[in-house]
Amino acid sequence: MSQRDATTHVQGGGWVTFIGVMFALLGTFNAIDGVVALAGDAKFHEENLFFGNLTFWGLTLLGIGALQLLTAVLILRRNANGQGLGIILCGFNLVWQLFFVAVFPIWSLLIIAADVLIIYGLCIYDDQFK
Repeated sequence: MSQRDATTHVQGGGWVTFIGVMFALLGTFNAIDGVVALAGDAKFHEENLFFGNLTFWGLTLLGIGALQLLTAVLILRRNANGQGLGIILCGFNLVWQLFFVAVFPIWSLLIIAADVLIIYGLCIYDDQFK
């Protein structure tokens, strides 16, 4: 078995790569939501927001998305800081999406489910991070 084969068949290696890619997608979705909110798209109704205005929500989602994209790189590199930051950011995003449920309920619930899946993957395969 070659060196490459030995590293690709490590328990959970593919799962961590999947989690890193999912985290990058989640960051991209949040960044896009932030840009749409900043643009004042008619799909976002300010009266449905739990608090704040579209500018606040847009900047917050854009910031969360940017941090998630940077963290995805750390996760894909198997960096332990990426693992910890990923768990914290997913937890924060999960709570943040609860405030966003009134605007897009199905989308928010899908993002919450992705957050839970990512947190699970980051916790269960912690031996993959160095």
